[in-house]
Amino acid sequence: MISAQFYRLLIQKFPFQPTIKQDIFFQKVSVFITDFTNDSIFVLKGYAGTGKTTVISTIVNNLTEINKKYVLLAPTGRAAKVIANYSQKPAFTIHKKIYNPKVSGGGGVNFIRQTN
Repeated sequence: MISAQFYRLLIQKFPFQPTIKQDIFFQKVSVFITDFTNDSIFVLKGYAGTGKTTVISTIVNNLTEINKKYVLLAPTGRAAKVIANYSQKPAFTIHKKIYNPKVSGGGGVNFIRQTN
């Protein structure tokens, strides 16, 4: 699926009329997601109430259309819970996915980074 097709799918499935900035976001993220050679990251940020959770939910619920694997990660437990509720998919904190707890000899806990 090319980016233009994925963009149209996202616009069609988005539950609201997107704002101009949301439309631009959908265009850019469609290119990012459909570029299978891409090894970069895409950061979505914005103020409360700007639709971040809704656009992410729309994307996540349509990634299966292009056979894309994904993991939902958020900086806080609360943010992970919100995105999991909106998308109906599991979400984790970033730290839970990259660190493993290991009990030390003295009864304390150390966190060891997972291997790639």
